[in-house]
Amino acid sequence: MRQATRKMRQFLYISPYFPPQTQVGALRPLKFVRQLPSLGWQPVVLCDLWPTDGMDAELERFVPDSVEVIRDFSHRAAKAYLHLYQPPKEKPGAPVAHRVEKGKPLHERLIPQSWQNPELVPLSEHGPDMPWAYRAAKKVLKEHPKIEAIVVNADPFAAAVVGAKLAQATGLPLIQDFRDIWAPCKLRRPRRLPPQRWLEDKLERYCFDHADHMVINTQVSLDDYRAFYPDIPASKWSLIRNFFDGDLVSHGSHPGFDRWTLLHLGNFSRFRIADPLVRAVARALELGLPREQIQVVSTGAYGQGALQLAAELGVADLFKTEKPLPYHQIGAICQAADVLVYIAEPGADQRIASKFYDYLGARRPVLSVSDNPESGKILDECQGGAQFGTADVEAMAAWLLDEHQKGRHRTIARSLQGLTAAEAAQTFVGLLEQVTANKSSNSKK
Repeated sequence: MRQATRKMRQFLYISPYFPPQTQVGALRPLKFVRQLPSLGWQPVVLCDLWPTDGMDAELERFVPDSVEVIRDFSHRAAKAYLHLYQPPKEKPGAPVAHRVEKGKPLHERLIPQSWQNPELVPLSEHGPDMPWAYRAAKKVLKEHPKIEAIVVNADPFAAAVVGAKLAQATGLPLIQDFRDIWAPCKLRRPRRLPPQRWLEDKLERYCFDHADHMVINTQVSLDDYRAFYPDIPASKWSLIRNFFDGDLVSHGSHPGFDRWTLLHLGNFSRFRIADPLVRAVARALELGLPREQIQVVSTGAYGQGALQLAAELGVADLFKTEKPLPYHQIGAICQAADVLVYIAEPGADQRIASKFYDYLGARRPVLSVSDNPESGKILDECQGGAQFGTADVEAMAAWLLDEHQKGRHRTIARSLQGLTAAEAAQTFVGLLEQVTANKSSNSKK
């Protein structure tokens, strides 16, 4: 007897960041679309692509064939995508460009570094693309009349405005999925001038007023949003953390490290610096950790300040770099390491980076350098790691010494309950079914 075919339901997924883009903002929607078709929901993705974006054509192969991807959020998208796969005309024999390194954003190219403040542009460089994106989304809805809902992956927050305008015009239910906090951001809000702050508050409120549900990815951000908008019912908010997709990251290999290795994935930044790690390693050597048995490896730049500090403390030779890896290959290098290092921006309690969950899924010990109690609580519940404040160098060094004595390649049998792609997708589908059922119910009244 033939098994009944599950009816597939459709929704419009507005996500400016999406593979082949390598921005971290492209990973959450990628992980979702890999799970949703098996749960009865078919995304139709409207995304962007700029010539200056970092791109990885290999990442695209992890998007299910059944997922329709429309690259038309801006006028650049289609041409930029075509260029990724076509050799330049002046070099007809050149190979296909499978990876394109990210170029500098417009504000970094045109504005002197001493004057740069991205917060002076409320919707960043994506703001001017909103009319184009809105028309493109209306076209998608016309061509896909069975679409039942709209979901926005933000930031960029211009996408949230487009989604709200679209929901207002069509009556379709809208879910705003905010990867980062917008108006009440403790890091970015103080950098905005009063006119920008006023405008962004108004824009965000518009986005939420026309949404049926809002998804936030950390508990602290969710609590801050509820306090910022006390009149919005608590039932309109949900928490879906970033999450781990073990199958997605397990497609690479690594030759291994010849000594006990602390691994950091990605670059450091003006807010997230390596100095506490440098000081902790230097202090661990003073406490007796054998110098010849340890190294620190990063797949991105440490920053000149951290390297100068390492030289002053006599440990510069222990800090090494490897070339950045495609996201789908990070599992192998994590397995080759002995401790995975997570460093957050000082005072940034509203965010937990996506890599934190990848580290947990790799089942290696995790050293978290953060002042965020939420990530510390998650790590305590999962076990197999420790979190220290950015100033707690002595305790960090003692932990490194103790961890080194436990041997290499320790596998942690930690629980990942609530942190996997499958569980996040189940929650996501529950929200889709909730908002579509509510809209249908209200339309019958």
